Amino acid sequence: MTPSFRAASRATLVAAAALALAAGLSPATSATSAADTSSRPAPTTVLDVRGLEQGDPPAVAWSERRSGRTVIHGTGGTRTPAPNRLDQFAPMGSGHVIQTIGAGGARTRWIGADGTPGPREWRTGYGLAVSAQGKAVAFSGRAGKVWSIDEAGDRVLSFNPVPISGKGRAVALFGEDCKESATSTGCSIYVNGPNRAYYTSSHGIVDRPPHLRLTSTGRGRWIGGITSLSDMGSCSAMLRSWNVKWRTCDNQLSDISPDNRHVLGTPAYADGFGPGTLDLLTTADGSVARSFTSARNGRSATYFDEVWEDAGHVLVVTYQADRWAVVRLGVDGSMEYAVAPRRGTMDARAPFRLQTR
Repeated sequence: MTPSFRAASRATLVAAAALALAAGLSPATSATSAADTSSRPAPTTVLDVRGLEQGDPPAVAWSERRSGRTVIHGTGGTRTPAPNRLDQFAPMGSGHVIQTIGAGGARTRWIGADGTPGPREWRTGYGLAVSAQGKAVAFSGRAGKVWSIDEAGDRVLSFNPVPISGKGRAVALFGEDCKESATSTGCSIYVNGPNRAYYTSSHGIVDRPPHLRLTSTGRGRWIGGITSLSDMGSCSAMLRSWNVKWRTCDNQLSDISPDNRHVLGTPAYADGFGPGTLDLLTTADGSVARSFTSARNGRSATYFDEVWEDAGHVLVVTYQADRWAVVRLGVDGSMEYAVAPRRGTMDARAPFRLQTR
């Protein structure tokens, strides 16, 4: 299996780092008032996606590879041809910022609505960071270099690099316009190195976020990430305005919902073909609003590319019983197909991708 599926989803972005860091990291200190959310009961739904009803198409952009061709489906019905090695993408202006993977690692560029590539391509680390309203996207390359592209599609801004070795991984972007002006306060971009998280801003500031070893998600005043890693798993914390609100050793933290009320929690330890459980956590206190779980008899799905579609629904790419699908999960526990199942194997790359948000 190739190291795709959004590097086995954004929530497992630290899987490789975990192996390198496990022996050397100790738990970070959290605020004493932060809630401990371990061992929480929650309403559950078994993630068995066989025979679901067909629902509406995804309300976010998604890609499909069929007969050797890859197409990005836009929310307005557009179809943009893209390279077959497409791994991550985000709508931007009249086209998309795309990231492809290959033997030489990841490459990032902008493409127009007809698939025409922009004038420049970057060798980058895996990962795109997208602002809350989707008006800016950022990525990181060698020696911690960081760039952003705005909704004009052809305006590229560079930032002070973060002090890391190798290629950085952009995780979160705060602000919708990275060029400071009379109508903009600029932006901040959070980047993971091999063993530390940093941020760089359009003000020229480079620093480390408090409490977190690695960042995994961010939106509005909220930012989440990993505080410690070990052979047994990981512990994470959710911060609001840089103050720890709660911590957990049950989950790694992934995408935050558009209304900031929920955050996705994937397993605390990334192992195997892909995760089989997904928790929908309350952002304010870490309590579990809904848990999608594995079946004890093994008749359930593995998922990848978990992304909030709207405030009440999550889209995931699933694999079960030799079929790939895009499934819509509701906070109320509902499940339906957003893209109908297609036969495939676990030895091949998933035929579907969901946009980075």
